[in-house]
Amino acid sequence: MAIATIKNISVLVLDNEQKIANLVKDVLVALSFPDRLVFTASDGYEGLEILRKTPIDLIITDWELHPNEKYSKLVKSAIIRTRWGDFPPTNGANFVDCLRTSSKSPNRFIPVIMLTGPTQSNHIYYARDCGVNEILMKPINAADLARRIIAIADHPRDFIVSPNYRGPDRRRKVGNLPEGMEERRKVDMKIFKNTTIAS
Repeated sequence: MAIATIKNISVLVLDNEQKIANLVKDVLVALSFPDRLVFTASDGYEGLEILRKTPIDLIITDWELHPNEKYSKLVKSAIIRTRWGDFPPTNGANFVDCLRTSSKSPNRFIPVIMLTGPTQSNHIYYARDCGVNEILMKPINAADLARRIIAIADHPRDFIVSPNYRGPDRRRKVGNLPEGMEERRKVDMKIFKNTTIAS
C-alpha cells in the first residue's frame, strides 16, 4: 500500500480506555495516516455516532468494548436491535455483528480489525463469525498493525451475505499466497488446532 493511499484513509479506533485508543492512533500516525483522519471512540454508541456523521474507511476495535454510563439512559428509539440483543453489545465482536446485520447500520461493508488478548483464542473464532476482517493479538506493534491493514487493502476478500453470516469471505485462498504468507498460515493453523473453544 502506497503512502499516498494511506494519506486518504480515515480510521475509527474503538476502545473503552482512551489511553489505549490514543496509543493506537499514535501508531497509525507513525505509519503515515493523517492525524485529522484518525478518530477515536470510547464505546459502540460513540463509534456509531461518528460512523453516521463521518466517512470512515477502516475500523479498529478492541474485543473488550462495553457501553459507557453516559449512554445508558438513551431512549429505545436510539438503540439498534440485533440478534445478540440491544446495541451496543458487551464486546467488540457483537459491535461488528451489529454493523454487518442491522438494517440501521451506517456501513455494513466497512473493513474491521479486532484487537484481542493473546490468551483468548476462542475470541478469534467468535470475532471471525461476526464478520471481522483481521484479528491482531495484543500487545500490538506498528509492523503487525501495518501488515493487517495491507492485507485488507491489497488482498480484499469478497463480502458474503447469507442467512447465517454477513462479512468477508472466511475462506482464505489456498496456493499462490504472497511471499511469507504460507509460513504465517502454518503458524495460524497450529494455533487454531491447539485451541479449545469455550462453550
